[in-house]
Amino acid sequence: MTTKTDIEEFMDGPLVTWFRSCLHDPDSLSDYDDLVDGVLIFEVLLLIDPEPVHHGVSPSLGNPGVRMKNIECIIKNIKALYEEELCQLVLVLPDVTIIGREPAGKQGLEEMKLLLLLLLGCAVQCPNKQGFIEKIKALPLSAQHSLVNFILQVTESQELVLTQEGSENVSNEILINHIKRLVKQRDLYMQLQPTLDDKKGSTSGNSLRGSESQHLAVELADWKAKLRKQRQELEEKSETLSEAKEELEYNKSLVSKLKNEITDLKSEVRVCKAYRDEADALRERAERADRLEAEVARYKERLADLDYYRSRVEELREDNVVLEETREMLEEQLGRARARGEASTELEQEILKLKQSINDLSLEREALQEKLQTLLEENARLALISKSFNQDNSMVDIDHLETCVSEGDNSLSEQLSSNAQARALRLELENRRLASTVESLQEAALTQTNQRILQLEKEKKKLSLQVEELEEGKRKLVSHLSDLEATVKNAQRDTKKMQDIRDSLQTQLQARVEDVDRLEREKSRSERRLAETEELLAKVKEESEENLTEARSKVAALERDVTRLRQSIAVKGDELDKIQCDVENLNKEKLQMSKQIEENNNQISRLHEVEREFRELESRYEIDRATLAALQKELISEKLSTQGLKTSLEQLGLALDQLSDPEAAIDRILSSPEILKAVRERLGSREETSPEQSAQLEVEVATLQSQIASLQSQHTALQLANSQLAAEKEELQKEIESVRSEQHQMLVDQLTLQSLHEGLTTEYETLARERDALKVAVKEGRTETRSIREKAESLKGEHSKLKEDFRNLFTASEKLKTEYRTAQEEYKNMKAEVARGDELREELHVMSERIRTLEIQISKLHSQCEMLKQVKANLEEDRRSLMEHVTLLLGQYHELLTHSLEDKEHYHMEEKIFTDKLNNLCRQKEKLEEKIMEQYRKMDSCPSKKKSFGASLVRRVRKAGSDLISKSRRSWHEDGIRRGSTVGAGTDSDTSLEEGRNRQEVDLVLGNPGSRRTVYLSADENSASANDQDENKSHISEVPRSSTPQEQPPPVIVYNRLSVGAPASPSTTPSRRHSTREKTDMWYEYGCV
Repeated sequence: MTTKTDIEEFMDGPLVTWFRSCLHDPDSLSDYDDLVDGVLIFEVLLLIDPEPVHHGVSPSLGNPGVRMKNIECIIKNIKALYEEELCQLVLVLPDVTIIGREPAGKQGLEEMKLLLLLLLGCAVQCPNKQGFIEKIKALPLSAQHSLVNFILQVTESQELVLTQEGSENVSNEILINHIKRLVKQRDLYMQLQPTLDDKKGSTSGNSLRGSESQHLAVELADWKAKLRKQRQELEEKSETLSEAKEELEYNKSLVSKLKNEITDLKSEVRVCKAYRDEADALRERAERADRLEAEVARYKERLADLDYYRSRVEELREDNVVLEETREMLEEQLGRARARGEASTELEQEILKLKQSINDLSLEREALQEKLQTLLEENARLALISKSFNQDNSMVDIDHLETCVSEGDNSLSEQLSSNAQARALRLELENRRLASTVESLQEAALTQTNQRILQLEKEKKKLSLQVEELEEGKRKLVSHLSDLEATVKNAQRDTKKMQDIRDSLQTQLQARVEDVDRLEREKSRSERRLAETEELLAKVKEESEENLTEARSKVAALERDVTRLRQSIAVKGDELDKIQCDVENLNKEKLQMSKQIEENNNQISRLHEVEREFRELESRYEIDRATLAALQKELISEKLSTQGLKTSLEQLGLALDQLSDPEAAIDRILSSPEILKAVRERLGSREETSPEQSAQLEVEVATLQSQIASLQSQHTALQLANSQLAAEKEELQKEIESVRSEQHQMLVDQLTLQSLHEGLTTEYETLARERDALKVAVKEGRTETRSIREKAESLKGEHSKLKEDFRNLFTASEKLKTEYRTAQEEYKNMKAEVARGDELREELHVMSERIRTLEIQISKLHSQCEMLKQVKANLEEDRRSLMEHVTLLLGQYHELLTHSLEDKEHYHMEEKIFTDKLNNLCRQKEKLEEKIMEQYRKMDSCPSKKKSFGASLVRRVRKAGSDLISKSRRSWHEDGIRRGSTVGAGTDSDTSLEEGRNRQEVDLVLGNPGSRRTVYLSADENSASANDQDENKSHISEVPRSSTPQEQPPPVIVYNRLSVGAPASPSTTPSRRHSTREKTDMWYEYGCV
């Protein structure tokens, strides 16, 4: 019995933990009894196989019978699953009786472990194996490792389960262990069988003896007496028959064994011949393999060089990548250079346009200078004319005033003088307007030239920067081109080296390919030879199978005859039945042994074991024969005793028919005094004859009395069983008739068997001779087979080595093929890279040509820039000369302005004088008008012609004076509008002058440095209107003056603003202008006309 610790260890083991993880409710497995019950195991089996073949598992509740039934159902389902679905053979099954009756024992634990092992193998190999494998993965690592060992024990060890794949590669040790185990089981069952038969016989005998032995004893004695004779005959015949059969079977088995051995030897001899041929071929291959190994060693040495070349190729690839990157950079730089070249062409076009514009501007400037000179000359001439005219005018005015004073009545002279003055004023104004236009044109030309010069300087700077950038790009391109040329040269050198390496590798690879082809041819030849040997083996197997089928057919025919004889013999007695059972067992064992021999043709050692077992069976059979002889002797003695009893009963006058009623027979014996007398007489005669007989008779009498007492005691029981015996009697009579018929048939069979025995003896003698010869041949064949096996094993080892060498060579050749392919691909890549290098060279050549063209263009640009610099210098010189001229003009203007300021005081004095004179003239005019009116009144009486003439004259004079004044004002206003249209927009305000009248401030726009603005203000202006158009032109605001023809024209104030520095900010008050005058380089020029 096992202890609780063993059961606990088993329950905590990996198998039970896996089993518990497969259950729906792991808590349902609480103890070992729940596991042994079988219900939970059947639940897991349903997870493996949802449709089992056998059903009927129910809770045992501690009943061993139900438990055995459950375990048997589970084992049948597991066996069916292995055989039908997995196509595997279960070699070891758990014992149902041990699990059912003693589950807690050591054997019970072992059997349960075996059952769980088989269940684990089913779970791992079933269609639903993925779920079970996941559950195994969820277990701890130690349990997983132990479960892996258990699974390997089931699937790969071939000790518990035999698979189809493993059946071909099963080792001899495992087969021998299985055979030993089967033999032990057979011996155990053979030992158990008689005990079971004895138990069955004892139970049946006890039951019969308890009820029927008493009333059947007499009949058994009769029947035994009858049967002894027949049994003796049958025993003799059966002995002879069994001996003949045994000899026949033994001889047949020997013949079949010898035939099998002969066929095996023949096949082995053929195989050996084939192996010899293969050995020769393999030797040649071994020599070739040695040569190939030497070549492989050389190739391995070359592989080191290949590693160097690979590293070199990788470096070249990296260099190519760098070259590609540099090429891309160069392409980008080329694109930039092209864009710059295009920009440079555009700039050249712009430069040409600018040159043309500069030439145009220079021509315009010359034309303007000429105009300026002409205008200055005209201005000087007009100034002289104006001065002379003023002088003349002043003289004329003085004379006119004198004449007016002296001749106050003469109005026509006054009007003429006023007209002359108006013309003089108009001429002065036109002179000033022309001077202002000349100045504005000069200023505009200066500003335009300055702006153009600034633009040209900016463009020149931009072009110089672009030229510098292009030069830097050119330098970079040249350096990069030199680097690229160096890299291309290195790449060419590397490509040459790689081409040499490639050529050498190609030659090596071609040699390798030839070797591989040669090896493949040898492999194909060896495969053909192997196929031929396999075909020979198949033919040999077919022949052996045909021989086996023939032998089996013969054995089957003989077995049919034997079974027919057995059936005829089995009916005649219990002992013959036992013998037949033994013979059947022997036949079964013979069949098993024949199957084992067929399966293990190459295992000669097994034959010795079978022969030993057969000898043991012969010894057992001899023991059985001895027991049968003893039983025959006992039957003979019993038969003699029954005959004595019959004779004694006949002497007593009783027949066998009268013994059916023993009480009546006893009563008859006791009631008949004659019988008693006869008995007494016989006894007396016997006593007289011999005291020994008397003693015997007394003993017999005592025995008879005891028998009579027992018969009396059994009388009641015999009466009850009499009816049964009558029925059995009829059945026995029928059986006797059948036995008689069978006996007759047995006699016929005996005659046939005798004839067969004679034929078999002759065959046995011939077979014995053949056996002796075959034994000698077998011994020789065994020695040859041993030597051949040794040679075959050595050849197999060499063959396996050669196969391994061939595989290694094949793998090496495949590696070389792959390396050759990679080398070809690398060579192709190198070719492509070389082509790319050529393309890069072409591109570099094109780039160098473009760079040359760009250098030429840059040289042209340099020359153009130098021309522009010269033009700029010339323009600067012109500008300086113009500025000097402007300074001279400004000096002259300043002188004129000072002169005009000096003339202003004189003008004020003259104005007062003129006003006084005007007043006087007005008075005189009024007086003249009064006089004229009086003259008209006086001339009413005169003809109309005279009146009309005087009136028309007065009207004409008035009209001429008003037209002159209005024309002068209109011309001033138009000149102001023209000046306003040419003046640029601005926000500066100039100072205002208040001379005798309130004038508003006029906002003037002052331009850029070097600009001049002239403003004309009349005396009666209340507001100034500005028309802004350009920043470089003057702003003029003029308002026409409204006056009567009698009024004299008011004075006109003129001031100019000249800005030299930065543009002035707008000033609103005179104080602010005076404050800003110190900060900015400006001065103001004032003039008065």
